[in-house]
Amino acid sequence: MIPDVIDLDELNTGKRREGIFYSFMVFLQKIGLAIGLFLVGLALDIAGFIETIPGEAPPTQPESALLAVRVAIGPLPTIFLIVGLLLAYLYPITREVHDQILLKLRERNSIMDNG
Repeated sequence: MIPDVIDLDELNTGKRREGIFYSFMVFLQKIGLAIGLFLVGLALDIAGFIETIPGEAPPTQPESALLAVRVAIGPLPTIFLIVGLLLAYLYPITREVHDQILLKLRERNSIMDNG
């Protein structure tokens, strides 16, 4: 999807800005990962998760902590996957639209090269 957006941006602005798009994407991924890990840690803390201490036997987790772990590895990722699939389905740049964008870019570049 990022290359599609880069091509559309070039068509609209006349500039290739791949670096900006990819760096922004990596930045958002890192922020999302940090927020996700923080929220899972917070949920486990609220649920009463007991940390394992090195050298000691693993503690018996309370049922609330086990439920939090089950929710974090089952329903939550499923919900995010469904939302992601819905957003991908609604993505406005179809194969045909992208082909039109590439054609317009080629036409513009050939005019610039010949002109």
